[in-house]
Amino acid sequence: MPGMNSICKALCHEPGVESKFNVGIGKFEWLDHKNLWSVMSLDGQHLGHFKAVVASDKNIASPRFTAVTAQLPPLDLSLAPELAKLQNIPVHPCFALMLVFNDSLSSVPAKELSFTNYKYAKDVIAQSGLVKPSKETLSKVGNEMLQEFLGIGLSIQQPFFMKAHRWGSAFPAASIAEVEKCLWNEKKKLAICGDFCVSPNVEGAILSGLAPASKLKRLVSSL
Repeated sequence: MPGMNSICKALCHEPGVESKFNVGIGKFEWLDHKNLWSVMSLDGQHLGHFKAVVASDKNIASPRFTAVTAQLPPLDLSLAPELAKLQNIPVHPCFALMLVFNDSLSSVPAKELSFTNYKYAKDVIAQSGLVKPSKETLSKVGNEMLQEFLGIGLSIQQPFFMKAHRWGSAFPAASIAEVEKCLWNEKKKLAICGDFCVSPNVEGAILSGLAPASKLKRLVSSL
């Protein structure tokens, strides 16, 4: 079944693409004398030298990365003046709930499910902190969200499986590069893209991702 990572999965099979899984990036270091990027994993493993870096995580140079991982952000703000815009991007957290039913639901009006749970999520985070929620917390959240779902008045069966997921910074509350579509440093071939650059939706993320692709393609074609 297609999911949010379908495009990434397809790109993994493109010729010349080398994919690495279960690897967290710990540090990007700019090697000025080589005009290359050196990339290290969270556990200190050297992942290689690269001519360009494209990142889509708004926390890559943010203090929030330290709050969650207790480690310094992978990208130093001093490496490029454009990175200053990544500091403290306001975000709206939310919870998502997956429900699995034995039979298909014949009618679920989408507008009834499009409710905002920013305040609810913020209240939960205020109590449990930014650390990964415990199973007990997620179970409690799941049950409360299920009751809200059942409260819309539909006559439906009980789900046989449910799982709650917290997105601590799901929706950016500001756009930091509406015109440029991404943060770009041409000298170091560094691009930061994502919905937080354009608009907090799938279209914004796509438009932002196309921007560095276009810039890098232009650079390669001019060589």
